[in-house]
Amino acid sequence: MEVVRISAIAIIPLMVFMAFGFFFRKRNYLEPESTRKINILVFRFFLPIMCAETIYKADLHKDVEALPLMIVTASILLSFFLSWLIVPRFEKDKTRIPVMIQGIYKCNYAVLGIPIAQTICGAENLGIVSVIAVLIVPVNNILSALIFEKYTGTSTSVPKMLLKIITNPLVVGSAVGLLLNITGIVIPSWIMTGIVAKLGALATPLSMIALGASFEFSYIRKYSKHLTWTILARLVLIPAAAVPAAIALGVRGAALVGIMIYAASPNAVNSYSTAVAMGGDADLANEIVVMSSIISMVTMFLWFVAVGSIVGL
Repeated sequence: MEVVRISAIAIIPLMVFMAFGFFFRKRNYLEPESTRKINILVFRFFLPIMCAETIYKADLHKDVEALPLMIVTASILLSFFLSWLIVPRFEKDKTRIPVMIQGIYKCNYAVLGIPIAQTICGAENLGIVSVIAVLIVPVNNILSALIFEKYTGTSTSVPKMLLKIITNPLVVGSAVGLLLNITGIVIPSWIMTGIVAKLGALATPLSMIALGASFEFSYIRKYSKHLTWTILARLVLIPAAAVPAAIALGVRGAALVGIMIYAASPNAVNSYSTAVAMGGDADLANEIVVMSSIISMVTMFLWFVAVGSIVGL
């Protein structure tokens, strides 16, 4: 029962925040433009602060583990190339193929990873969780550019792609935290606890509220088959492969939690903006983000309960 309680404590607040966002949208407290600006604020400001704080506090000698990073990298690449092999056999629309592929391999780890891991593992054990986030961001961006260039012909030069990766707010925030950690610069505790920690803590509730406010269900019937297969792969098949592999290889503790969050997370919120910018089917991208986010609240809970019952969390 303890693992059920811990899993519920980690997941239920996210569901509540999304429900508030949906309520605010229905009551016209949040309009689409307001929601867009909240997402920008979270991605460019609050999430980088949260990443910087976590890495700054981490014991890098203990927290940087090669095996979890290798498992996540292999899982991303394998899910990407398998979906690239399979999806075009069943979908011929070139605006939908890259959207479905990124819907399968691209996860919302940056928003969900640290808050869920903090609830389960404690704030002092989050180093590897943040390191995984630093790994996922550039890999996701590179693969997105590759697959959309292949099917929609939206040109992305290598220098521009590298610049986009380097200037990604999550990468910048992580680099700042890493620099402070390595150099040993001490930030006064009143700044860390009174300002930095409180700003970083805003990332998750605001992002989940914005996500709830963006829920749009008008295209579910139109894209029912696309949604079914994409979400099944994202929320069931990937964790069913990655999590048992990690357990079999002896990964435990915060590293296992990080891998579980990566594997069981819904599609990344920025998949929609990527599809818009690179000529993909934006309506399908939005539905994948929305429906995978809703369904993942149940599937993530079940994965945590199942794994916690077997090996502990």
